[in-house]
Amino acid sequence: MKPAKRIAILTTSRSDFGLLLPVIRHAVTRFSVDLLVSGAHFFGGQQASLHEIEAARLEMPQLNVVPFDIALNVTTAEQQVAAVAAMQLAASHWFASQSPELLLFLGDRWELWGVTLPAFLHGIPLAHISGGEVTEGVIDDSVRHAHSKLASLHFAAAAAYARNLSSMGEEDWRISVVGECGLDVIHQADIASDAEVQQQFGVDLTRDTLLVTYHPSTLESATPVATQIHSLLAALQAFPELQIVFTAPATEQGADIVLAAIQDFVQQHDNSRLVPHFGRRNYLAVMRRARAVVGNSSSGIVEAASFGVPALNIGARQQNRLAAESVLHLPYVASEIVAALRQVLSAPFQAFARQCPNPYDPFLDGNNALRIVQAIDHALERYSREQLRRKRFDTALHADDWNSLLGGLEKTGFLSETRRE
Repeated sequence: MKPAKRIAILTTSRSDFGLLLPVIRHAVTRFSVDLLVSGAHFFGGQQASLHEIEAARLEMPQLNVVPFDIALNVTTAEQQVAAVAAMQLAASHWFASQSPELLLFLGDRWELWGVTLPAFLHGIPLAHISGGEVTEGVIDDSVRHAHSKLASLHFAAAAAYARNLSSMGEEDWRISVVGECGLDVIHQADIASDAEVQQQFGVDLTRDTLLVTYHPSTLESATPVATQIHSLLAALQAFPELQIVFTAPATEQGADIVLAAIQDFVQQHDNSRLVPHFGRRNYLAVMRRARAVVGNSSSGIVEAASFGVPALNIGARQQNRLAAESVLHLPYVASEIVAALRQVLSAPFQAFARQCPNPYDPFLDGNNALRIVQAIDHALERYSREQLRRKRFDTALHADDWNSLLGGLEKTGFLSETRRE
């Protein structure tokens, strides 16, 4: 029997691991998989996500977990640089002795540089999930686009994002429109029960609930982080009848300011609570029951519409990103946030949100992660490492070449729609 092809999958945060889990589950059935764990999984004592990774290892004993344990506090640019440098040294040492056929990773977090750049310099082809997306209010936008230029394969959530990749000079055969892989668990109902959430976190999902996740918007220098979060919190004070559930911000500059403000709010308001880390099954369980998702997390843009839950997106962090019509975009003005919240909490808007299609789930079949794994399998069968790494800059749009690696798993009707756009 021919030995299984070997790939590596990188996770650097609680958010990307939850999205990658369906991909990992499919990948271990076809490949020998090294799961490279680094970044925010180890930063500042925020290691609750490591329990989820351990559970995944027990579920999939064939999964080889490789930790790059860089345990640092990271709240300043200098600390970020130090963390990236330490991760790069650890990752480079691993790649010097290990040579997977490909490194798969997701998104736009700055921590990615700690592993992706060493892999690139060691000659490992990169495969990137979520390229072509736009979030102009945060440095993640630049990190994402830079990784698109490093990557040999691209897995875009929607046709509009595939078009962006093509306009960046990426050859169209390298691009697959697969949908958002993290939405598969919603189709498969891989979500905690209300009772589990109540027992573990004390969150009563029979109550009218707001789910709030806010991250510092790092490119909005005209609006300091303290102003950003206090505008949101001032608006939330107008809803004492609701259960307000906060999650913690991601590890980045300004996160300490956001977290301190939320902690102070929770101490002063009995109707609120902070759960630093739900884990994806529990987080989606809260979202499913929420009356609205509030803040600037990508989850309000990408996942909420799949539950028919409206979302308020505050500020410019997600600026120009595709969004369902049930997502309202607002400035840092407390009175406008209050008015918008009252609008989305109304019965007519709740009914409207339940009818809005999610642009990140074009196939609606729960096979988005499978598309990624199938495309990787076909790419590794058809192309040598040199062919994958040696890219041609081509801005001509040939949408007929998208999904050429999917091998029939795409739907003809969907592709016809993308060609007519």
